[in-house]
Amino acid sequence: MTLLPQTPTAQTPPAQAGPGLPAQRTDTPEGRRILLVDDEQRILDALRRTLRGRYDLTPATSGEEGLAAVREAAAQGRPFAVVVSDMMMPGMNGAEFLAAVRALDADMVMLILSGQADLTSTISAVNNANLFRFLTKPCEPADLTRALDAALRQHELVRAERELLERTLGGAVDVLTEVLSLATPSAATRTDRMRTLTAGTAAALGLEDDWRLPIAAMLSQVGCVAVPPTVLDDVVVGRRLCEDDALMYRAHPALAERLLARIPRLGTVAAWVGAQLVELPDPAAPEQPVPPARDREGTAAAAFAAVSGFLAGYEAGLAPRDVVRALARTGRFPQAVLDAVLVASDGLEPKGRLVEIRAAHVAAGMVLACDVVTTTGLVLVRKGEKVTEVLATRIENFERSVGIVEPLEVLVVDR
Repeated sequence: MTLLPQTPTAQTPPAQAGPGLPAQRTDTPEGRRILLVDDEQRILDALRRTLRGRYDLTPATSGEEGLAAVREAAAQGRPFAVVVSDMMMPGMNGAEFLAAVRALDADMVMLILSGQADLTSTISAVNNANLFRFLTKPCEPADLTRALDAALRQHELVRAERELLERTLGGAVDVLTEVLSLATPSAATRTDRMRTLTAGTAAALGLEDDWRLPIAAMLSQVGCVAVPPTVLDDVVVGRRLCEDDALMYRAHPALAERLLARIPRLGTVAAWVGAQLVELPDPAAPEQPVPPARDREGTAAAAFAAVSGFLAGYEAGLAPRDVVRALARTGRFPQAVLDAVLVASDGLEPKGRLVEIRAAHVAAGMVLACDVVTTTGLVLVRKGEKVTEVLATRIENFERSVGIVEPLEVLVVDR
């Protein structure tokens, strides 16, 4: 391989610029972490001399070592912003390495710096790793730093867009689910259960940073606005539905998918919601083999489907392990996903001190241990729902205007 052009010697003061380089940075903040991967140590040494003082650099001499560094950085909460990889390396070439990195961290900006590459490998890197730049050796220091600075700016844009999307969309969805809870209490109860299960499953699988999972959980019951409340009440408490009611209820995921598909950037979420399971598969169906582990995208989709299937069995009155066994028989879910759902199911039963209070004293954070019913017989909120500020206000207003059957039983979580 051709070595990079000679760079300033170690005696060059850090504050000075090398040939063709802009003034060096003397700080290396967290957002400027760069992983350098090349199978030749001398190339890594040359890169580090060229780039010293400008970035926080971590070297690796193989794709396997690079992946280990990515995993370790993620575990420490200090992920890399940019990865620069050689193309032709033994064992795992640059295109294969970057595709594996993308599966671990889709936000990382990826560059190839190589002295040789065939067309097939180049196309693979562009298509499978979402390559940002392809640089050839020898690479002028100024060209290299310009490319790295552009990559860092791209990473900042990606993170800013993600943060805006998560906060704006997450806040809007939160408002929507609270409005849904006021209109359809039973749907709100199912939404809360989906959120609890999804969050626990994502944590067990290392998918906490996938913003789509909590959004999908919050929007999973949107289609229930078209289902009569009495039918939803029967579902939540596990009563068997007649065929007409069952048909109405089974249609809610498809309706939700059509509604959500209209929202930009929610195509995957809409597909997950539309494919959710509303009832357990036929236990008499032939047992299928458990599939192998999937990539990150496939695992997230399988996790959401498994959560919805688990909730269907849980609400039907089955024990958690029996539900997991029924899901395993379908051959749709890797064992790791099923194990994660089972662990998460422990959070479905709220824990706290059971107390009796008056309706006027219901506060956000409490969990209702009984249905909230007006003196006219209207069920305002179902047992098991976590009280929000809006819900507490609604209960208080109905207590003043219509009357609430008191006292209410609630679970108070000790802090």
